[in-house]
Amino acid sequence: MKKIFYLALLFCSIILVGNIHAQTQGVFSETLLGGWNGTGTLFNQKASFKMQWENELNSKFMVLNFENRFNDKSGVERVMNAKAYYNLEQNKGVWFDSRGMILPLVLEINNDSMTVLWGDQETEKGKTIYSLVDDEHMSVEDFVFKDNSYMLFGRALYLKE
Repeated sequence: MKKIFYLALLFCSIILVGNIHAQTQGVFSETLLGGWNGTGTLFNQKASFKMQWENELNSKFMVLNFENRFNDKSGVERVMNAKAYYNLEQNKGVWFDSRGMILPLVLEINNDSMTVLWGDQETEKGKTIYSLVDDEHMSVEDFVFKDNSYMLFGRALYLKE
C-alpha cells in the first residue's frame, strides 16, 4: 500500500512541476508578445533596437523579428536583421540573420526572464538574457563566448509599443 501511495505522490509531483513550468512559460511569453523599441549599446557604440514577438504556426512557435542599428567607429551605419523561431514547450529554437548565420538556440525560461544559449562548435557561441522589468520594460544583454568566458557586447532597455 505504501508503494502505491509513493507512486501516486511521485506522479502528482511530476504533473504539478510540469504545470508550474507551463504556467511560468505562459506568463513570460504572453508579456513578450507585441512590439518593443530599445536603446542601448552595441560594441561600445550607441545603438537602437526593435523586436516584434508573435505566435505563429498554430501558436506552436513564438517568432521574433529583430533589428539593430548602430554607427561603427568609422561612422558607417550598420544594420542587422534577424528572425528566430522559439519552441517554448521544447526549450529550443533557431535564429536566422542578415549576416547569413543560422544558430541553434537552447532556452531557459523563468517567471520574468529567458536566457537563450546560441550557437555551437560550428558557429559563433553566446547567450542573450531577456529580463522583464515590468509589463512595459525589458532589459536585454548579449554575450559572446570567447576564450572560455562570456563577454558582454550589447545591452539595451526596451519599451513596449
